[in-house]
Amino acid sequence: MNLRRVCGVGVLALFSAAHAAGKKEEGRYLAKPLQGDYYAYSGTLAEMAPPTLKDRKVSFMLTGRLAKDMFNQIGPDVTKEDACSSSPDYRERRRGDLDCIFTKEDGYSCYIGLNVATGKSRSGALC
Repeated sequence: MNLRRVCGVGVLALFSAAHAAGKKEEGRYLAKPLQGDYYAYSGTLAEMAPPTLKDRKVSFMLTGRLAKDMFNQIGPDVTKEDACSSSPDYRERRRGDLDCIFTKEDGYSCYIGLNVATGKSRSGALC
């Protein structure tokens, strides 16, 4: 339950940061800017379609310092058998609907999804 609250707060922060793009408000609740991207869709991640009024989901990818901090806080790496890649420089960690990876080439990134209609978190990445 706490992960969902943390993710919900993170999603709200992402939307707030997107809305305030270009504006620098120093000291606003000690907030820091986010790095990453998102995409909206309907259906499933595997068979995405354009979002509709009744079916809208969002997948967020967070990068940079926040992704590194989250990666370091969510627990141990998944086993090599359960990882999405067998590359020797690939590391993956999961907790609930939060998936974080590290590669030497791309650095840290974390993925989380949101079902806009229900407000519930969901996975934001596929293997």
